[in-house]
Amino acid sequence: MLRKSVTLSLQEKICFINKSGNQAYSLSNPSFNRKNLKNINLNYFNLQGSLSGDERLKDIAKNYLFEDWQHIDKLKHDILITNGAKAALYCVFRGLINQNQKNICVINPNWPTYTDLIKLCNAKSFFYNTHLKDNFNLNLQKLKKFIIKHKIRILILTNPNNPTGKIIKNNTLNELIKICSALKCYLVIDESFSSYVFNENELIIKKELSSKYLIIINSFSKNFHLQGLRLGAILSFKNLLKTFTNIHVAINGAPSSVAQNIVIDHKKNILKLHKSATLSNLNIITNFLKSKNVQFYKPDGSFYLFPKIKNFKNFVENCEKNGLFYLSGTAFGNIYKNYYRFCFEKKTNELNSILKIMDKHELY
Repeated sequence: MLRKSVTLSLQEKICFINKSGNQAYSLSNPSFNRKNLKNINLNYFNLQGSLSGDERLKDIAKNYLFEDWQHIDKLKHDILITNGAKAALYCVFRGLINQNQKNICVINPNWPTYTDLIKLCNAKSFFYNTHLKDNFNLNLQKLKKFIIKHKIRILILTNPNNPTGKIIKNNTLNELIKICSALKCYLVIDESFSSYVFNENELIIKKELSSKYLIIINSFSKNFHLQGLRLGAILSFKNLLKTFTNIHVAINGAPSSVAQNIVIDHKKNILKLHKSATLSNLNIITNFLKSKNVQFYKPDGSFYLFPKIKNFKNFVENCEKNGLFYLSGTAFGNIYKNYYRFCFEKKTNELNSILKIMDKHELY
């Protein structure tokens, strides 16, 4: 039986407490400002449209979501628009496994959805752990041996990572692509936070879309705070996308024409980032954690970080008593019990209120 979403359950809990008249904050979830759009055209609401997505939105995806990938060839590659990144991931996992090859390797710490979707596909999860002491870096030779030992069919990693904010540099990614291709292991890179990169100087080397074993997933929803529209995208070779499209249509139908046309018609208004505010909040939280001698990796991207809890007993026993709720590190991998996910994509006054409570009760 599948568990209830740990991230959405936490958000639901926070909303319930706040509606009851008590104050509750989530350490682990973002809080977005409302986006108001005028003159939304609903002429599309009864139209199904192309099964793989509107060509205009595919072009937008290429320029906004997949701009860092070189040599996208319309004769070889294509983009599938999906109803969110979760739908994209399910289609990829389901489309790539077969009766004799069901082993999927997840790079830990990982987004909990991966484990749930692997289970839903009746596949088998294997976990390759990375560690704070190594700055969550990948050891490619050890990972190669892991893939061979466990006969891995699919390797999934998040870049930037959720929850650490770690970015795997492009030269390392290109090497990993070569390793997976040689081993005939599909490499699935989830780039759902690709617009949130804080030090782009480290990513000068371009990524090569050069292997038939490579699949890239991205998300309008996560990059541009459009969670309610449920729009994701898959970039890969055309022969793979045919399979993924058939699965997506079977479980979702065509991508939502209303959601697609909202992005197409209002691109200039809604495909905007406010990284200056995010960076300001990142500096606030990292300065706070440093002042308390808390161990953490300073994120290269995304809007999460993954601190190691300094006073575990006090943190676990007293956070909720003081209105602070969080996702335990075990949601992202069994070995991360002493960690939690902190999201700094919040209104600054909310972030400061949270840090005031943490400081007062030594919750760090």
